[in-house]
Amino acid sequence: MKWISLLLLSVPFFSQASLQTKAQGCDTRNDDKLWSFYKQKFVNQQGRVIDNGNESISHSESQGYGMLMAEFFNDHQSFKQIWHWTEGKLQRHNDALFSWKWQQKTPHIPDPNNASDGDIFIAWALLKADKKWPGNEYDLDAKAIINELASSHIISIDKEYALLPARQGFQTPQYTVVNPSYWVYPAFNDFAIQNNIWTDLNQSGRNILDKNQFGQYQLPSDWLEFGESHWRPATQFPARFSYSSYRIPLYLIWGGYDNSISDNYRNWLLDNNTAWLDVNSNEMANYGPPQGAHAIAALVQLSQEKYKHRSALPHPSNQDDYYSASLILFSHIAFHERYCQ
Repeated sequence: MKWISLLLLSVPFFSQASLQTKAQGCDTRNDDKLWSFYKQKFVNQQGRVIDNGNESISHSESQGYGMLMAEFFNDHQSFKQIWHWTEGKLQRHNDALFSWKWQQKTPHIPDPNNASDGDIFIAWALLKADKKWPGNEYDLDAKAIINELASSHIISIDKEYALLPARQGFQTPQYTVVNPSYWVYPAFNDFAIQNNIWTDLNQSGRNILDKNQFGQYQLPSDWLEFGESHWRPATQFPARFSYSSYRIPLYLIWGGYDNSISDNYRNWLLDNNTAWLDVNSNEMANYGPPQGAHAIAALVQLSQEKYKHRSALPHPSNQDDYYSASLILFSHIAFHERYCQ
């Protein structure tokens, strides 16, 4: 499958003057095809960000995604609506974190457990919003979340720091389960201003990736387990590199880090165009991945180009569900924040 190469060939010819800037298409915040499309399709008037590919639930991840996008695109009104809904519906009473899932049927919160990646995105969005729109005390809420995660979700295993996916359910005396796509490297870069442990977590995340490259394509499984003094695909989950893990190369590039996982991901997707890979058996899905997966592969290729043009990244369409569209928008935002600053 050579669509990315063909897409890059269609990038406009650069003059000598334009080549000096190295990154083109840096008008991301003015690209009406991005945030306006996403907001109209996935954000309701109350500020609930709807996962239409998952029974139209909302979760701390979707709310954090929406908040971060609203901040990036300078939409304070939408940011306030999304944050107000998040705080009112998902905020837990016993700590600064958020229940991971809200559903339309009762009980609206079927599981009070949190998801640390959702908490991370909410905190990161609040931290950014405080710089853009000071005077709203967003930094106080952000710091409370960051401090809570640092004290309760960062642990030491295998001489590395690891991030628990939630407060409950992922650690026993025998093993610890982590999800490598929960390492939001660019967020941790910003959190490190509050606490150096996030810098250590960033480094450990990349070390853990280096220790967990399996099968023909040398990719990690979505869920990893450390027990009996070694890492392996988590036994409680399918040993698949799948939807969750598409985000790993996205977050690495966004955070400014090189890792072989990014190339391994792009090569696997180009070779097979399939939604998931079993890292033990090399079995693959018999259906294709969402367009958001291709957006990240294009971002990986752009990260290796001397001269980069954002037009190589696709735009969301009506065929994209919440998750695919989110990956596409984040690919554009990551391009901007990594190469246009």
